[in-house]
Amino acid sequence: MILVYDILFKNYRKQKIMKLGNLKIKGYAALAPMAGVADRAFREICLQYGAGYVVSEMISSKALTMGDKKSEELMTLTENERPCAIQIFGNVPDIMKQSISFVETQNPDFIDINFGCPAPKIAGNGSGSALMKTPALIGEIVKAVSDASDLPVTAKIRAGWDENTINAIEVSKIIQKNGACAITIHGRTRQQM
Repeated sequence: MILVYDILFKNYRKQKIMKLGNLKIKGYAALAPMAGVADRAFREICLQYGAGYVVSEMISSKALTMGDKKSEELMTLTENERPCAIQIFGNVPDIMKQSISFVETQNPDFIDINFGCPAPKIAGNGSGSALMKTPALIGEIVKAVSDASDLPVTAKIRAGWDENTINAIEVSKIIQKNGACAITIHGRTRQQM
């Protein structure tokens, strides 16, 4: 694993630049998307103190397609918070695809898909980390989002649903095959929260 790390990140360590598609990101640290924390003001502060990029709070793709005003407000970006991704979640590929036209109105630098949220409200409805139980559906979602936008697409996953279903490597390969350019893996299972 160390050899693979060295090969993949050799240039990254030397140049301190990460590429997501055509987007170049400078620096090592990034603000993780956190509901109720990663709001606009906090994103701007993190960038001022050296974050390479920031990510919005997660936004429901279904709510966006239904014109929900709170969701629209969550994805509002300013020029002082760049580079910034808008993170979306959902479990229906077609709805995820439809939501991209709304996401792109804010001109994010990239789009992040949440397959890692463990909250009962999210996972209990079949989104977030619940999707770790259905890798093929994750692939369909990533493909739908990637096909709907020219922006780089990234994904956040967990190690697996529980200790008996550690499948981050399998899911990562599916995500990559379907068009994502980067994957963030939360090292815990959903069961571990």
